[in-house]
Amino acid sequence: MSKAMKVKIWVSISLVVLLIASFSLVAVAAEKFSLKDIPPIKNKRPINTVVETGAVWDKIMPYIEKFTEVTGVKVNVERVASPVVYSKENVELMAGTGYYDVVYVETSWTTEWAEYLYKLEDLAAKYDPKGVRGFWDDVQNHSPTILNCGKAYGEQMVLPFYTYHMGMFIRQDVYDNPIEKKNFAKKYGYELKPPTSWAEFYDQAEFFTRKKGELLKGKSLTHDLYGVAMMAGAYQINDEISCHLWGKGSDYVTVVRNPDGSLKEFVITKDNKRLLREALLEYKRLLKFASPGCLTANFDFVVAQQGEGHAIVQPHQFSNCFVWTADLLRQNVPDGKLGIYPTIGEQPYTGAWSMGVAKDSKNPEASYWLVRYLASFECQKAVMKEGGQLSTRMDVLRDPEWHTPQNRYPYGILCDYLLYIWPRQAKHVPNYWYFNTKAGGKVYEMQMDVFHKPMGREATIDEAVEEAVTKTLELTSKFDDIPIREEK
Repeated sequence: MSKAMKVKIWVSISLVVLLIASFSLVAVAAEKFSLKDIPPIKNKRPINTVVETGAVWDKIMPYIEKFTEVTGVKVNVERVASPVVYSKENVELMAGTGYYDVVYVETSWTTEWAEYLYKLEDLAAKYDPKGVRGFWDDVQNHSPTILNCGKAYGEQMVLPFYTYHMGMFIRQDVYDNPIEKKNFAKKYGYELKPPTSWAEFYDQAEFFTRKKGELLKGKSLTHDLYGVAMMAGAYQINDEISCHLWGKGSDYVTVVRNPDGSLKEFVITKDNKRLLREALLEYKRLLKFASPGCLTANFDFVVAQQGEGHAIVQPHQFSNCFVWTADLLRQNVPDGKLGIYPTIGEQPYTGAWSMGVAKDSKNPEASYWLVRYLASFECQKAVMKEGGQLSTRMDVLRDPEWHTPQNRYPYGILCDYLLYIWPRQAKHVPNYWYFNTKAGGKVYEMQMDVFHKPMGREATIDEAVEEAVTKTLELTSKFDDIPIREEK
């Protein structure tokens, strides 16, 4: 055998070895955190948590039982209606009872409860054989936007369980209809497409609002049709107003930082007030194109409006309602189809139900590992595939299963929307006021009633703005250490 031939053979063998090694490295890198990665837990004391009622937790309970089988730590799960979670946990956290080891957190409460929760990196450093690096190797698979929502003062306090990140739902079949496209262009002078400004949105809401007997897609309507469906009741209207306000590049309060990035003060600027007033006015103008029932509506009524074929657009809706709306539409309007797009300004209300570890827990070791497991690929896939909620893990959303021909609609396009919007919004989240103040949860609850008043003619827009400002100043001064003031 010639020397040249030997060299060729050696090079070929080397390449094969390198390829095998490369594939092995990829396989190792792609391996997901799971129960087998949890080291033996020394503290076997049972741990307690409280979560919502509902289908998603029905499906996750067997996974919690698996956690107990592997670790030997019993998990007691108390289940209550969503509105009760805050009050039950808050009293125990403030009293320092340690009754709840794993805390169920809506992300707007994270900073408020930061003093009662462990920093997850500290627990990783203490209990994880791979240390903080091992923690982030898996956790970084979650949406950067949602992870930011779960931070307080730059520290990761909670890991997400499922998200309700908002989007705009449109009747895609109507927007794509040639008759509707021709009629819209003739009336307004531009192409019918998903709106990207409030001027376009207003035109489209007006265009699609029709009476029984008028035509839609060339067919006579058997009922009145509304251009929009909105949640103007005194429960979730503030989530819609947040979308509207953030999309204008503003907020309820401006976060001011020191040169080192730490919080300096909160300021309600003249622009904050002006743009809040503008958002409320624009929102109220749109109500003329919505069912009167929207004045007392929560998400369920609005979903039904579109799903039963009575409304064309939900301008701001929780993305975990998309599949539900699509299923209703399929039942009621056989040729109907939904599309999901960014809310105007591409900064929709965001957040998640998340899990953290109470500082007063009698078993922070097991609690840390339960939080990690519930945020793992295995549990998060079950959250979405079995429980019908939306995972915050990007690797779950990229799973090819959601993008097969049979699942592309509605699951695949929903996944694509979230993967599109999250990186674009992530840079804004650290400065959203809700996620920087200890008063966020209390102000959030206050806003529900205040923003509803002008829609139901209980107050003027100006009165609502002034009430929101006054109460925000009062609540923040009482419950936060960061000074707040109104710009004069």
